Amino acid sequence: MLVGRWLMADIHASLAIALAVPILVVEAAHGFVGSGSVLALTAAFFGVQLGLAMTLGHARRGVRGTARLLLAVGFVGALELVEPRVEATLPILFVPIIVLASAMSARAGVVVAVAAAGLSRLVLVVQAGPAAAVEQSVLPLVVVAFLAFGTRHVVASLERSLERFRVIVATDRRRARRMRAIERVGRVLAQDGPSPAALETIMDVLVHEFGYHYPSVYLWTGSALRLGAHRGYETPILEFPLDVGIIGRVARTREPTFAPDVTADADYAEADSAVVSEISVPLLADGELLGVLNVESTAAERLDRDDLASMLTIADRLSASIALGRERLELAERSALLGRLTDAFASIGAILDPAPLQVAIATAATTVIGCDIGLLTLPDRAGEGFRIAAAAGADTIVGMQIDAGEGATGTAIATRTPVLDDHFDRAKYPRAARRAVQEPTVAVMAIPMLRDDQVVGAVTFIRRDEDRGFTEQEREIGALLAAQAALAIANASLHAETREAAIRDPLTQLHNRRLLDDVVARMSAARARQAPDERRPVAAILFDLDHFGDLNNDHGHITGDSVLRAFAGLLAGRFRSSDVVARYGGEEFLVILDGASRDDAVRAAEEVRIAFRDLDLPTAAGGVIRATVSAGCAALDSSVADLDVMVEVADVGLVMAKSGGRDQVVAA
Repeated sequence: MLVGRWLMADIHASLAIALAVPILVVEAAHGFVGSGSVLALTAAFFGVQLGLAMTLGHARRGVRGTARLLLAVGFVGALELVEPRVEATLPILFVPIIVLASAMSARAGVVVAVAAAGLSRLVLVVQAGPAAAVEQSVLPLVVVAFLAFGTRHVVASLERSLERFRVIVATDRRRARRMRAIERVGRVLAQDGPSPAALETIMDVLVHEFGYHYPSVYLWTGSALRLGAHRGYETPILEFPLDVGIIGRVARTREPTFAPDVTADADYAEADSAVVSEISVPLLADGELLGVLNVESTAAERLDRDDLASMLTIADRLSASIALGRERLELAERSALLGRLTDAFASIGAILDPAPLQVAIATAATTVIGCDIGLLTLPDRAGEGFRIAAAAGADTIVGMQIDAGEGATGTAIATRTPVLDDHFDRAKYPRAARRAVQEPTVAVMAIPMLRDDQVVGAVTFIRRDEDRGFTEQEREIGALLAAQAALAIANASLHAETREAAIRDPLTQLHNRRLLDDVVARMSAARARQAPDERRPVAAILFDLDHFGDLNNDHGHITGDSVLRAFAGLLAGRFRSSDVVARYGGEEFLVILDGASRDDAVRAAEEVRIAFRDLDLPTAAGGVIRATVSAGCAALDSSVADLDVMVEVADVGLVMAKSGGRDQVVAA
């Protein structure tokens, strides 16, 4: 079986068999009588062909193939000379030889056809003479020529069809391979997004599946195209401005470019001298530039329109992935920002003390947005512009004044609108900031705080790295933080006012009886826990305005209230912040002097009495009156802990002062 396959694989051996069979059939029909020479010649021919096949291989084309065909022609011609019985069969035997030769090549067909015709006529000359040979040569020669030409034409047509079929199959396979590669790119992008690792994988696909030696992808940064990944370049161009190269032009025009000859394109920027053609495709999402996908090739494999179609398809996938990846990043960023904002809301919302609240807001500015410096600017208590109330990351500038229109913060306050500048020059810094920020350029975002349509301050965010500009999402979150900060500050102020209202007399703004009772109770409890020799001295003064009822009856309650406020102001200005000064009830006022003796209390009371007696008090009618005050003083012995005892003794002294004629101080 192996020998049979080997014989069938050699076309010349098969031809030898095809030539021998009809000859053997003719000889068999005559009983092989006198066929010794024919059989010997046939066996010799077949043996020589087998030997040549083993020596030369299965040669079908070229000189070796033509030579073996000429051997077959010689075999048929020899048979015409040695065996008349097969003479009628022999011309037909030239047909497969000529057909096979023409199928191999036009040259082989001509050579073999001429050889067959010439040999056949030579045999005819030998057998019938020259005249008969000439007479009988015309028709066979025409037949041979037509046979050779027709066979060659048919075979050439078949070869062209086969070649076209091969090209179509190869093209389809190439396209199918590329589509599988594109699907792989799509899967990678769908799984990982436009991550650096995914971009590297895309470069590998373009190299190994598409055969591109110089692929690259550039991503748009907002000001230039920056290299994301590449293959093949020893010194790639890391960044393209929009006015440089074919890549820059594609980014600028948003149109793909196919340059079969880069030397003919004036915009071409060379990264490798071996490059001869280039395809550059923009990466777009809703008209927004995301980057550029680029591939270049050498003269060995020039790019074509199929490559352009493939690049457009990949660019569409990559664009969609980059856009989706950006949306994912934006959603993740928004989620993280909102999470940090929620935590900040909970933190600053729980603080009612103004000082810690201000620090918490400045700190939240750095943690929520993620910046280096957070500033809280509030109105100056003296009413002179604004000052930095708290600063996270720049403590040295706390308390510094910010004038309206000065720097980003002052501008935000003056214009009542947010100020964003990713390249804020040092020349624009407010004087206060120049001490804490040394960078020549920073990214800054200042957002005014509004309350009831009034500017109540500003929150400022600063990044020392200007390349990390603030995003639109960060601006939105910053505005929410500023609004919450304004609300928290207002709540803290309201809480402070409410707390003060609960412990202060609304008319005189001195502490009220409620606070006084709490202070007396706390001081008494503290003294009770101390040994007698450890207790500090403490004294009390109980004041009462003389004839206050008559004053109200004579001049009205408005004047009476004015007198009470005047006396309260006198007390507030005379005593220390560590002393307890309170309205005891009606026209009575109590002062507790921690660390003072009874004599200290008497001296202080006398100063107040004299100052009040000399004070001109306006009336509601526009006149001026004067009033007097009486006081009783007492001190608590170290053996006694309860301050109520001291107050009762002071009350006794007050009664004695009033009984003694008023406008006097009595120590009991």
